Parts: sequence; structure tokens; C-alpha cells
Amino acid sequence: MLNLFPKLICNNNNNANATSPIKCSINKNAVMIGNKLETDSFSKTQNLLHFGSYERRNNTSNGRFLKGLKNITDPYSGIKLLTFQEMEQISHDLSQINNSQKKIRYLKKYEKSMLPVEHDVYKFFEYKTKKDYFISFSKVLRQQKPNCIKKLQQEQTEIFNKIEDAAKNISPKNRKLVLDEVADGRRRILIENTDQHSFKRKVFIEKLLMLQCEDILDKTEKDLLKNRKFYGLSDLAEAGERFETEPLNHAKDGKTPFDLIIDLKHQYIPEYNDEFKNIVQIARELPTSNTSVNAFVIKYADRSDKEITERLLNQSVASVEHIEADSMGGDNEADNFMLVSRARNEERGNLPLKAFMKMHPDIPDNSQKYVNDIIKNIYKGKLKGYEWYPYVLQDTLHKNGIDVDISKYDIPPQEAFKTLPPRLRNKYPNYKKYIPDRTEPLNIKG
Repeated sequence: MLNLFPKLICNNNNNANATSPIKCSINKNAVMIGNKLETDSFSKTQNLLHFGSYERRNNTSNGRFLKGLKNITDPYSGIKLLTFQEMEQISHDLSQINNSQKKIRYLKKYEKSMLPVEHDVYKFFEYKTKKDYFISFSKVLRQQKPNCIKKLQQEQTEIFNKIEDAAKNISPKNRKLVLDEVADGRRRILIENTDQHSFKRKVFIEKLLMLQCEDILDKTEKDLLKNRKFYGLSDLAEAGERFETEPLNHAKDGKTPFDLIIDLKHQYIPEYNDEFKNIVQIARELPTSNTSVNAFVIKYADRSDKEITERLLNQSVASVEHIEADSMGGDNEADNFMLVSRARNEERGNLPLKAFMKMHPDIPDNSQKYVNDIIKNIYKGKLKGYEWYPYVLQDTLHKNGIDVDISKYDIPPQEAFKTLPPRLRNKYPNYKKYIPDRTEPLNIKG
């Protein structure tokens, strides 16, 4: 990895004769924890990169008009989303029930809001409580845990195999780095009952991302110096310094170190062959409690019944999602927002929607159901001032490979766009003829 700090670049003073790269070494087994490098990168931390809802800019303020809508289909999973208030009521009601079978009966009406993994767990609880009214859910999971450990190891091994196959197509240097991480991961998934050394999916992915960042920084420096593009050295120095000293998810002035490094790639080496991109995408398929019943059982076997029952639904709570990820330049405007479940929001992270659709091919059909539900809410008067939302949403989804039909939406654009805020006049040129010419801002409650 190249260690480029502003003070070192300044020593070059943009001198045309400065041709030698400035280098330092980094412990490949180290992970940023706070502002310190820790070599036991598989120990638990709270500062690791969050691979779902990135702690970046993540500004969803202009999407708050969607919050509180009920009976909305999740465009990513097809379930019926819950509001935060509904989840609060569910939690309260469950706390008043001490019979396991009655809890299952209470949850029955929310089956349509359960994600696939949670629904499978729910049906198993339903089966078990028919035989024992008072059996604890944690006991049920503990009974299944030994078998689930073996099955989870098989699921993880399949992904490791896919990574190794993909690594055959990259450079020998990078292949060795990737295979070393995979070998370490294989060893760790076989170690049981030791949190300090067990496999951690998030850390494994972070280490791959760090390798990706190092490669981009290295290639950027070589290109800048080779082609005497000294104007780019200050950008490289900032990205390099922050990469060395901060967690990848640490946002500063709207940018994380990872953001800065990806910006470098796009700006200075657009033809760069990112050999780690596909590797990281495969690694994200490693099972989690949101995607694998086995992982769910292992994670929650030792939790309280209260936590377990709430977990069956709390990942189905609606969250505001950028259609085009904000970390990839997506706008903080209405046309770039949808409501999606917490679980799918986290799972997607900043993946392009087209790439996420490969993992969830039902997204186009579910997106149509989402739009239909939004229109129903408009008819009920729930989105006053945002009658234009279906039109602009249709355009954004189309740009991202999803076509939805709003032909039955009976509010014409000349009516819908009367309430468009003035700040958005130039945002939607296709509808400009329908937008009234006004100078006073509208007072629309979000």
C-alpha cells in the first residue's frame, strides 16, 4: 500500500522532477478499530465498516414524506412493510403474553410482513408450540443449533469456493492476497465456541475491501507519476492519509475514505480493471441471519424470547432507501427514494440496483406492487403535495432497469405537478410544461 500524506506530497511541491513514489507498508492482517490498527481482525468491534446501510452521508431528509405510510409492499422482498409505530405496538403486545403458543397466534396476522428467513423460523415455532404450549423459543433454537452450525459451514464453504473460482481470473499478486484471506476464513469457520477467533463475515469483507482500496491507491499513484499528472497528487494524498488513519466508514464532510478512493478511480484511472469488485460482491453472499435460517438459529439461540419474537418482525420495518446510492452520487430528492425493509436496505448497501436485482430477481414485480400501493395511499389523501411522486419515481426506476406501469394513475401530470416545490423545477425537465411558474416556496409538510 502506498502511504501518501499531504505533508509528504508538499515536499515534492508539484515538482516535475518528482518521480519516485512514497511508500510504506501496512499489516495486511490489520483492521482499523477507532484510530488504531488491531491485528486480531476477527475480534468483535463496533467500528467496522457496516456493509448494509453505510454510515456515510445517508441523507434521507427529503424522503421523510414517505414515513408512516401503511400497507406498502417492500419493492425488494414483496412483504408488507411495518411502520415504526406498528412495531412498537407489536413489541408492547408481545411483552404482555407469557404463553408461547399465544405469542405465535398473535403473530399470525403479521405473516405477510415476515421476510423469508423469519417466516421459516416462525412456522417452525408454530409446529413446536402445538406440542408444548410453554416451550421457550430459545430452547427450540438451542436444540437445532448443533445441526445448524454444520449446515452454516457448508453454506460458507460454497461461497469460499465461488471466490476461489473468481480469483482464477485476476492477477497472480491479487489472487494470492484473496486466497490467503479465504484460507484464513476456512480455518476460522471450523473453530467453535471461541468468539475471539471465530469467523466474522463483516470483517472478512472489510479485509477484501481494504485490499481493493490498496490496489486502487497503488495504481492511481503509478498512473499520476507516470503521466506527470501532479495536479492529482493532493487528492491522492488525502485519500491515502484517511485510509491509513480512519475506519473505512468514517464520514467527514460527506465523504468516507472508501468514497474518496472510489472517486480517485473514476476521476484518474477510469480504465482501471477493478479485480476486487466481483470478489467483494461474491463475499457479500456469505450467509447472515437475514439470509440464512442456520445463521439465524446460531445467532439467536442464546437470546431471550422477547428478543427472538421481536426479531421475527423488526427487520420488516420500513426505512427510506436511495434508489441510486448516495455514496455513488444519488440525489437526496423524492424521485430517488423508496420505502424498503431494514433487512433489504442493509443487505443492498451501495450496490447498484441492477446488481442487486441479480440477487433478487423478483424486484421488478415487487416494485410494481410498491408503486400500486403508493398510488392507493395518494387516493386516500396520505401524500398530499406529492401527487407527482409516481411520475418521477417511474423515471428513476426506468433508469435503473425497472419498468413500472402507472397508466391507471388517474391524476394527470398537469394536476400532479401543481404542488412541485420550486427548488425542483429544473430537476424534472420532462415535466416542465406542467410545472406552474412560481417564485414563492410551497409549504408542504414532509
